Amino acid sequence: MNQQSILPIFAIAFPLIGAVSIRWIDKTFVGQASRFTAFITLASAISVAAMYPHINAGKILVYTLSTGLPLGIFFRVDTLGFFVGIISICIWMLVSFYSVGFMKDANSPVRYNAFSLLTLVGMLGVVFSGDLFSLYIFFELLSVASFMLMAHKQTRVALKGAIIYIFMGISGGLILLFSIILTYSMAGTINFSIIGFGLKGSPFLPIIFTGYIIGFGVKAGIFPLHFWMPSAYPEAPTCAVALSSGVMIKAGAYGIIRTVYGIMGSGLMKGSLLTTALLFIALISIFVGSAAAINQTEIKRLLGYSSVSQIGYIILGVTLLSPTGLQGGLVHIFNHAIIKAALFMCAGAMIQQTGRRYLKEFKGIGHKMPVVTFCFTFAALSMIGLPPFNGFISKWFLAIGALEAVKIGSYSQWIGILAVGILILSSFMNLVYYGPVVYGAWFEREKADSGSSETQGSLDPGTDMLIPILILAMATLAFGLMPGWPLNIARKISEAMF
Repeated sequence: MNQQSILPIFAIAFPLIGAVSIRWIDKTFVGQASRFTAFITLASAISVAAMYPHINAGKILVYTLSTGLPLGIFFRVDTLGFFVGIISICIWMLVSFYSVGFMKDANSPVRYNAFSLLTLVGMLGVVFSGDLFSLYIFFELLSVASFMLMAHKQTRVALKGAIIYIFMGISGGLILLFSIILTYSMAGTINFSIIGFGLKGSPFLPIIFTGYIIGFGVKAGIFPLHFWMPSAYPEAPTCAVALSSGVMIKAGAYGIIRTVYGIMGSGLMKGSLLTTALLFIALISIFVGSAAAINQTEIKRLLGYSSVSQIGYIILGVTLLSPTGLQGGLVHIFNHAIIKAALFMCAGAMIQQTGRRYLKEFKGIGHKMPVVTFCFTFAALSMIGLPPFNGFISKWFLAIGALEAVKIGSYSQWIGILAVGILILSSFMNLVYYGPVVYGAWFEREKADSGSSETQGSLDPGTDMLIPILILAMATLAFGLMPGWPLNIARKISEAMF
């Protein structure tokens, strides 16, 4: 049941007003741009959280914003939009508080925070959009604003990575727009409340579907559209990369979920070669991302390739076309956001405090930065998929979903077995590249530092950076032991899709 609500506007208005006023705030209260941004995201988070009682009661929050154009901006927050939205704003808020310490001595903190808030506007706009036109407007804002985050350091390498990112983003956006126009011409609607969009039997269906997958897939970073990640991540501010990997790539995953279960519909997708092809792309992403991560020597590149693998888990859950599989994919959106944000924030703290970024340089860092290394260990173990951490929950439901897909006839038995096999292999590969980092951090020392760490004191950062890291690290354990809320809301979404 639809319910008119101004809450989506509030959630988006706070960061938009913040982005416009941040320069004045920084001039008035010198050096407080990052702290102002953090509290703006807190206000937005409260607005999103206020939607929960309505969403939990089965309501869909709607609001139309007139633009003077033939098509207005239409907001429609259902359970899926709220789920991705609350994940996004909570991670954004924690990273913003972390940035208070991280960006303290950085260049142009005002510019960084202004574009961080604009990027948040784009992200929330994508997941709260009620039609494809509104989604496209915010999707493009997300791409352009986040380009400024990737290019923030303005070094040659940073600009090169950011240019690759924006080139792929704009190209993907144009392909996405082409599919939206075709959808409207074929179906006469672009509203998400219309399941299937009446595209069954259309000769353009394969083209439309492929356009959506490419457009959203660039942002998600699925294979073979992933190569902007290792180019853009190493030189971007680590807090921006935490947002990109933990949150922004979920905009692409969200779009693919809407494509498969909204624009096309699960009934139309079942037995389709298009869905089978996308499933194999997901499996290749899982394997290629993990294999590439094994060969990395720099921490942010390793984590970037790991994100390619992890987004494959989400797309696998979407394409299994089984209720449990989709539930697993949705839960992994939640779990991966927590884990990867924690990993990048830990890596950022290590780089900032020690000036080191290569894996071999992190040997013995657990003796110098025990709290950060402890948090990194929790997140790494969760990413590997070891119980009782939350990463295990995702992989368990994805494996069960793969077997369920065989049982209900979505796929043949050998595809189900292949999917489970890739999940197990990927967990082992995660152990191969995370294991040595964790082991070396605690149990090895550099010869030059041998015996000296006890006298140097802790290099752990201040509370501004440390508290958000601790919250996320503890969340990997808490939602592994008590996964009820994300599992329940993912189950509701899955039941609605089927």
